[in-house]
Amino acid sequence: MKKVKLKVCPDKNQGHSFKAFEIEVLELNLQERAELNDKVMDPEIKKSFSFWLSIIQDCTNYSDEELNSYSLEELVQMSSVIIENANKKKLKT
Repeated sequence: MKKVKLKVCPDKNQGHSFKAFEIEVLELNLQERAELNDKVMDPEIKKSFSFWLSIIQDCTNYSDEELNSYSLEELVQMSSVIIENANKKKLKT
């Protein structure tokens, strides 16, 4: 499966203060994108730590040990970047 590199930056509006870093994310097919968006849009699903972490686990190959080294703020921002990337307009080549 193809991977893309994404830059994760702190959300200045939220007062987050970590250094920007890059992550490798799996390129999602339409079905995977639909499943991601269903999870995000479902009002029944509580937006807890496990929710944000599951997005990262579904869309990357990072191990539990690697993910455990990130702060909560970094993990939430990683999830946000993954969601944004999955839903941005795709350029036709």
